[in-house]
Amino acid sequence: MKSMRSLRSISGAWIQRLRGKQGKEITGKRLIMRRIGRFTLLGSLILILIGGIWIWGVLHPEHRFQKAVLNPLTIPSSQASSLPEEEQQSVSASNSLSSSNGEALLPATSAPETSQTATVKETLSFNIVLIGTDTWGGESSRADTIMVAHVMPDQRKVNIVSVPRDTRVYVEKVGYTKINHAHIVGELKGGNKQGTLTLIQAVSDFMNIPIHHYIKTNFSGVRDFIDTIGGVNMVIDQDVVITPEITIKKGEQHLDGEHALYLARARYSTPDGDFSRQREQFNIVRAVADQLLKPEHLPDLAGLLLKEKKDIIDTSFSDSDLISLAWLFKGIGSDDFTYEQIPGKNSFGLDPLVGSKVYYWSADPEEVKSLKERLFTD
Repeated sequence: MKSMRSLRSISGAWIQRLRGKQGKEITGKRLIMRRIGRFTLLGSLILILIGGIWIWGVLHPEHRFQKAVLNPLTIPSSQASSLPEEEQQSVSASNSLSSSNGEALLPATSAPETSQTATVKETLSFNIVLIGTDTWGGESSRADTIMVAHVMPDQRKVNIVSVPRDTRVYVEKVGYTKINHAHIVGELKGGNKQGTLTLIQAVSDFMNIPIHHYIKTNFSGVRDFIDTIGGVNMVIDQDVVITPEITIKKGEQHLDGEHALYLARARYSTPDGDFSRQREQFNIVRAVADQLLKPEHLPDLAGLLLKEKKDIIDTSFSDSDLISLAWLFKGIGSDDFTYEQIPGKNSFGLDPLVGSKVYYWSADPEEVKSLKERLFTD
C-alpha cells in the first residue's frame, strides 16, 4: 500500500511538473502573440492616422483645389485690346449690330481688358465650365450647352450661370461671333483639346473670370450617364412637344437618358425658346445631383464618377479630383445651387465666319459685370 501510495505521489508530482511546464510554454506563446497583436494594432493605427492626414490634406475639397485656383487653365485675355487700331475698327465695323427694328447697337461685348499677368485672388473657390457639344461623337462640333459653375467648397455651395449659345463674344483671330462657334474654330485648328481651350478662353474673356476646370460631354454622353444612374426625377412646368409622337407631360416625371436629352435640346415648343431650354438644362443638372446624392449611390459615387470619366466624359479633373468632388457633393443639397441667366437683348449682325447677317444674343455688359460680382466673387 505504501509502495502504491509512493508511486502515485511520484507520478502525481511528475504530472504536476509537466503541467507547469506546459502552462509556461502556452503562456510564452500567448505573450508573443499578444506582443505581435499589439504591434500590429499600433501599426494599423499609425497607418490609419497617416492615411487620414493624407486624405484630409490631399483629397479634402477645401484643400484639393487650391492648386487649380493658383494655376487656372485660362484667365481673361488682353489680346483683343492689343489689336492694331485699324484692325479693331475693321472688326467693329464688320460686326456692328442692329436690333430687330433697325436701331444701331453698341458691340454686345467689349474686347477683354484684363491682362494675362493678372494676379489671382487667394480663395478656396474655383470655376468650372460645363460643355455639351452638338454631336453624338467623332465629328466636328459646336457648343450646344455652356454653363459656368462657381464652386465654394468651404460653404458647400455652387452658383451656376447659363451662357446662351448665341451670345456675341470676341474670339481670338476671328473677331466677334457666336460663343458656340468658338469650339469648332479651335477644333478645326488643333483638334478636340484645342476646341475646348478656345471655348473656355472665350468664356473667361466674356465673364472676366479665370477658368480652373472643365467637364465636356456630347449627346450620347448625357443620355448614357443619366441611364447609368437610373434616370432623373423632374417637375415639368408645361407639356413639351418633341415630335408629334413624343410629348413630355407637365408634372412630376421620371425621365430616362433619352427623354432627358430631348428636354435638354427642346427650344421651339416653349414660350421663352432657348431661355426655357437653359432653365431645363440647369434643372437636369440639379436632378442629376439629387440622384447621385441618394443613399444607394453615395458609397459608389467616386467609383461611378471615375467610370463615367473614362467612358463618356472629357474633363480636366484627375481621378483624385473626382474623388474630392464626390466628397464635396455628399455635403450639398439641391437647395445649395443658385442659378441665373445672362441678361441682354435680341440683335442681328454680320458674322465673320458665316459671312452673313445672323441672330445674336447681345449681353448687357453692366449686368454681366454685376452678375459676376454677385455669383463669382467670394
